[in-house]
Amino acid sequence: MSVYSYQVITMGAHDDRLTALKVSVEKRATDLGINPRTIAFVDCITDYDRKLPAIGIYFGNTLRGVPHILDKILEDSIIVAPVVSDKTKVTDEIPSELTHINVIECSASGAGIARLTSLIFETFRLLRKERGVFISYRRKGSQPLADKLYEDLDKRGFDVFIDVRSVPPAVDFQAELWHRMSDVDVIVLIDTPGFREGRWTSAELAQANLLGIQTLHLLWPGQTEDAKYAFSHFVKLQVTDFSGPSPGRGGTITKKAVDQICNLAEELRAKAMALRHAHLVDNFCDAARDLRFNPSVQPERWISVELANKKTLAAVPTIGRPTSDRINTIFESISSINSPDVPIWAVYDSRGLHKDWLTHLKWLDGHLPIRTISVADIPQALKEFVR
Repeated sequence: MSVYSYQVITMGAHDDRLTALKVSVEKRATDLGINPRTIAFVDCITDYDRKLPAIGIYFGNTLRGVPHILDKILEDSIIVAPVVSDKTKVTDEIPSELTHINVIECSASGAGIARLTSLIFETFRLLRKERGVFISYRRKGSQPLADKLYEDLDKRGFDVFIDVRSVPPAVDFQAELWHRMSDVDVIVLIDTPGFREGRWTSAELAQANLLGIQTLHLLWPGQTEDAKYAFSHFVKLQVTDFSGPSPGRGGTITKKAVDQICNLAEELRAKAMALRHAHLVDNFCDAARDLRFNPSVQPERWISVELANKKTLAAVPTIGRPTSDRINTIFESISSINSPDVPIWAVYDSRGLHKDWLTHLKWLDGHLPIRTISVADIPQALKEFVR
């Protein structure tokens, strides 16, 4: 019997990129509150357990060797991520069996490792695939930096919210802003002179802290940390992080600084997930215990409850805005574990969600074999369920 729960199957070159990946996976698991020992790195077909979740990583190399385990995991429809040193070298480093798959570029210096780590956790459903990030800034002085971050985060697969591009005309700006913020994991805050006096600054930060969203706080050269922003992860931008004229007067952020910011945004997603998941689990379990039930958090991070009337309930913490796709994924994953007659609840935090979306969820509840339950409604929903 395997002592681990997830497998990262490594193939190709076992070089510094693999070493960096192992360190990054261990750190990300710790950030998520997961025992790193539950994730095993496997490179031999005899250690591969097809009953456990797995992802294959092929580190490109000039020999382009094809290990026996590759045929086996492709036969089992396991996701394989080809890794190259440069996207122009796909045919030089990747065997023909994998050249039809989109590659990830990773260098020996560690560039690209954060994205590869996220892919592993997303494949294991330990990190959601939605990659929302919100850019908060003051248009005067920092618009070019905000635009540059938008472009680079977008290239890395983030769903980026920025006011001038993301809010359509004739829409309630504030309601849309809170709605979109409820579905992101990270806020990138550009703190330029005058930003802190802005109309929405305090409100945005308060909402982020309330929802457990991580704040990547970019301090403009000359700006200092403030105790009011104790929940922020500060990055002090230096004048040397800009090329050309001075920052705010035509200076352009360097690629190195942008890469650092994007990598930090990637890493903070796990911390946001852990906080938001814990909030949902704690609230559900507290409500269940208040009614003298005995909730149990399962290794797959959902909650089972044995109720007094001998009914069993599966409650699945749902980070961010529930959508039909997410609800379908929850239904399929939980139905594969439990008997079909076990009711399933998708538990979510409704704070900030637009009223039209909440109406939409109620409509979905009437048509799908799964219910969406807001944290605020858990006590009443449990009482009604056992009647």
